[in-house]
Amino acid sequence: MINYRQIRQYTLENPKKAPSTLGAKILIFGFAVIILIGSFLLALPLATEGPGSISWLDALFTSTSATTVTGLGVVSTEATFSLFGEIVILLLMQVGGMGFIILSIALFRLIGRHVTFYERSLLRQNLGVEEGHGIIGLAWRVIQITLMIEFIGAIVLFSQWVQVMDWRQAVYYSIFHSVSAFCNAGFDLFHSFDDPILLAARHNPITLTVLCFLITIGTLGVTVIYDLIQWPRDRRLSLHTRLVLPFTIILTIMGTFIIMIDETFVQGHALSLLSTSDRWWLAFFTAVSSRTAGITLIPMADLGEASQFVIVIWMFIGGAPASMGGGVGLTTVAVVLITLISNVRGHEDIRFLERSLPLETVTKAVAIMTVSTILVVVVTLLLAILEQGRIFPLGFEVISAFSNTGYSLGITSSLGVVSRLLIIFTMFWGRLGPLTLVVALAQRHRRSLVHFPEEKIIIG
Repeated sequence: MINYRQIRQYTLENPKKAPSTLGAKILIFGFAVIILIGSFLLALPLATEGPGSISWLDALFTSTSATTVTGLGVVSTEATFSLFGEIVILLLMQVGGMGFIILSIALFRLIGRHVTFYERSLLRQNLGVEEGHGIIGLAWRVIQITLMIEFIGAIVLFSQWVQVMDWRQAVYYSIFHSVSAFCNAGFDLFHSFDDPILLAARHNPITLTVLCFLITIGTLGVTVIYDLIQWPRDRRLSLHTRLVLPFTIILTIMGTFIIMIDETFVQGHALSLLSTSDRWWLAFFTAVSSRTAGITLIPMADLGEASQFVIVIWMFIGGAPASMGGGVGLTTVAVVLITLISNVRGHEDIRFLERSLPLETVTKAVAIMTVSTILVVVVTLLLAILEQGRIFPLGFEVISAFSNTGYSLGITSSLGVVSRLLIIFTMFWGRLGPLTLVVALAQRHRRSLVHFPEEKIIIG
């Protein structure tokens, strides 16, 4: 017999538990459906060059990589897929970058369907904002800003690439790489590292600047972009924005100098044949792209070990929350560091820029760091057992998949079936895991009337 009194009591004590849990499930299920649809389309003979088609596993891997905006590939995009297949990948990147919830809400509004309160709550979680007021308008602005930035980036890229290719090809290449850069997807249409278009891009500061701009804007996140747009009027930036911007600048500058020093004075030889100016530009581009973009203009395997190690750390950190980037999140690492500094200085609270951080924020940051580290370590160990290869290239591959970056030391296509499935899972978790974990931690738990006595344990 159903006890309605118990159900009512449970609902009162846990008002947010069911919606939050269901919201996380919808996010996971929605992305999974998109990946499966993309796999089906990419497995069609129409999607590949020449007769026949690629295997279902290769199609699933490519679809997952595009939808999670990673960029890892077991086959060459340009050499394997037809125009239809490349357009499917382009659409998967766009949907995966902006988020299927945002696009669904936009579609509902276009057909005149009312957006429910619960759908607004899902949208709020997806965009990473606290208040639900004006959330539909914000979603529309996100779509408009995204398309506008990608359009401007494509125009500038076209102005450079039309000088080295046919104008029709230049239009297509410009749109594809503008979307890939802004969505931090890592896919490109270059034949190889000797491709004339790629070689021209290496020596073109305008092309590199546009790609870096698109990547950086994509990693900042909705909140930061909206804050920057509103700043001339409000003259106020949120604490989140004031945390993301300086950390982004610091990581970019540090990464550029370390890669430049390693390539110039230590052991790297990926940039050895280039001029000093080109070295600086490509070191800067690699530092920017390593934080989840993964557009590869130089062979990662030719970089020095110090440069590769820095890229691993930068990939693991990733971009800001509610952005196109992956990783544990820039603010997650920042909160952990701020907590450490506050404890070292003996502060009773966790403070930054004359603000105190709530304990809930610190708990979420520690949880995300812990779970993500465990995932990366476990998958790397499994790959080491399955592939019997060197641990660093395998760890590089796993962190690239987890952070949805797409950089590789050239071992992706040689992985076995089980290893590819593990990488697919890691890419999927990297895109949705941290978000769903935050949603789960945000649930309101039932208050307990039982409190146990405290007892210290030895730490360190």
